[in-house]
Amino acid sequence: MSKSWIERRRNLLIVVPALAIAIGVGALTGVGGSGKNAVYALGESNVQQKSTITVNGKGELQAAPDVAIVNVAVETRALTAKEAQSKNAVEFAGIKKLLFDTYKMASKDVQTVGFYVQPEYTYNNTDGTSKVKGYLATHSLQIKTRDLDGIGKLLDALSVSGANRIDGVQFDTEKQDEYELQTLDKAMANAKAKAQALAKAAGKQLKDVITISQNGVSSTPIFNQRNLAAAPDKSGGMDTSVETGQITLSTDITVVYEMQ
Repeated sequence: MSKSWIERRRNLLIVVPALAIAIGVGALTGVGGSGKNAVYALGESNVQQKSTITVNGKGELQAAPDVAIVNVAVETRALTAKEAQSKNAVEFAGIKKLLFDTYKMASKDVQTVGFYVQPEYTYNNTDGTSKVKGYLATHSLQIKTRDLDGIGKLLDALSVSGANRIDGVQFDTEKQDEYELQTLDKAMANAKAKAQALAKAAGKQLKDVITISQNGVSSTPIFNQRNLAAAPDKSGGMDTSVETGQITLSTDITVVYEMQ
């Protein structure tokens, strides 16, 4: 192979990339006439920035509760753990009979939420010693009822049947989803009213909704604390009175609107 052929090939390899670079530079700098439009198009944005407004909307409603959660417990004491547990089982059997036989409650509405047997001590303040004086057995129960007018009677019946500790009543609703949709409607109306007022103040008009996000929903149940150490005195012939009140449900949203 001759030296001249090798030199010609090497020169060709140098020229071709240089030509490609020259063409590219010419296109970007507008050399060649028609390339000018492409150059200035890259430097300018044809996308117009939208004018937007972001507001928070809140929806709230109050509703009558339709369910009550009653928290009760049976406490029994004895010298031994076994005896305390046995006495507790006897008392608890009376509560089960009341709930399932008399009130015909479904098993899903009656739930054990705690059971324990623990020692109780006497303390000697002189030498700082202690010794076991007996055992306490506690069986805690959570009862759901929809008969809100009969809550007072139920509490009294539970006390008579063996529940010697009533920890209170919580009122709530089982229509959470239905009420949440209503609060969302209220929140959207609230957001739109705010956006319209702000847009008017800015000399603009409200257009379409761009995005909506729900920040959260809350339900505030009603707690009625009522602690009883023993069964109530029934000599007066009156049932325990419990007021249900109303529960509060609310939701918050964020809405982004376009303006013009």
